[in-house]
Amino acid sequence: MSDYLPREALINILARLPAKSHLKFSCVCKSWLSLISSPDFTSAHLLLATTKPPLLLLRHFSITPKCEELYSLHSDDADFTSLQHLKCPFKTRSGCFFRVVGCCNGVVCLSDDCFGYTYTIILWNPVIRRYLTLPKPNLCFEDYGPYMFSLGFGFDEKTNDHKIVRIVYFEGAGNVKGWAVPPKVEVYALSTGLWKTIKRSKIGHHMVEFFWSSVFAKGGVHWMVYNGGKSMGFCNVVLVFDVGSEAFREVKLPEKLVGDSPLDLAVAAYRDSISVFQYENRGPYSCLGFTLWVMNEYGVEESWSKLFTGYLNDGVSRVLGFRNGEEVVAENWDGELVSYQPGSIKKMGICGGKESLYLGTYAESLVLLDGGNPVPEEEILSSDGVDDFAKDPAVLFELEDNSLMHYLFAASALNP
Repeated sequence: MSDYLPREALINILARLPAKSHLKFSCVCKSWLSLISSPDFTSAHLLLATTKPPLLLLRHFSITPKCEELYSLHSDDADFTSLQHLKCPFKTRSGCFFRVVGCCNGVVCLSDDCFGYTYTIILWNPVIRRYLTLPKPNLCFEDYGPYMFSLGFGFDEKTNDHKIVRIVYFEGAGNVKGWAVPPKVEVYALSTGLWKTIKRSKIGHHMVEFFWSSVFAKGGVHWMVYNGGKSMGFCNVVLVFDVGSEAFREVKLPEKLVGDSPLDLAVAAYRDSISVFQYENRGPYSCLGFTLWVMNEYGVEESWSKLFTGYLNDGVSRVLGFRNGEEVVAENWDGELVSYQPGSIKKMGICGGKESLYLGTYAESLVLLDGGNPVPEEEILSSDGVDDFAKDPAVLFELEDNSLMHYLFAASALNP
């Protein structure tokens, strides 16, 4: 039948079908394989997928009955209906969980840096079971010595290209204490499969060690960064990396957030803009509550406004994002998923290892179908090809100690 249909018509028909179905259709004949794997078809399928009601991707780490990362897709409605469980085929060197850098166009970016010092970064499309392990970055310990780093994952609509940006702070030389600025920056593009150094970047800000987070919104990756310290006062801004131009810019914060501790601030996507969660005296494990600030019109710094302040009876470990309109989803002190809106607190019946919860929007796609590696049905892929580091589940009960250690390091860096 495909011989009698124009290519455009065939794309229009097939692009409306679920991503998983195309794994079977690509086996029909060589011409269909070529069509379904083409950039034009991938873009057409993704465009239609983004017009459908959004899905939410949830990750949590289970200790019982066995230690594993659990991913699932949910509807963004009042019931948070579970639609599909996604088997994670990867294992970290520590036996714990990956950092989810971000999720974009059906692809999840994972980094094995939560409980170890590795170079493993993975792009994974869980619906079509394709993955890609990135090559070793150029900026590494062997050549530069000790460092800390942060990552961001985003998409350039003009070139139809996914990119990962890596910001690396190396130790200061001479009388300079801590991590020196400006950091070095490198970018990986899926289209080239290579890392390249961005030489013109002049970032004059620091990031909180380990507790950094990034969010992709409006064509840019956003981080919370700061100057100064507790003894001399902080100066916080939002740092933005434009994925298309590969240039950095800054977004000013509301005056009440500029001098706050960077440990108490986190940037998040909000509708067609961004938001900032301000934690109330955040400690190594949790805090009492948070205040939500939103930028009502993206890029207009005068449009920042305080939406509300929320408190949880069981304390707040981390805020994860939004669902069902303006409900805030958070992880409480014992790792339980909680949905909050003023006047209402709802426990959602999901609990994971400490700080293992992740929530992000998700749209099915065929990204990585061409060029990605198929995930073996039963095989578990170890990070860096290293065998299981922690077969004893007792290791997992050290998660809270690790959280405390990371928090103390971050706090000491802010107050040298």
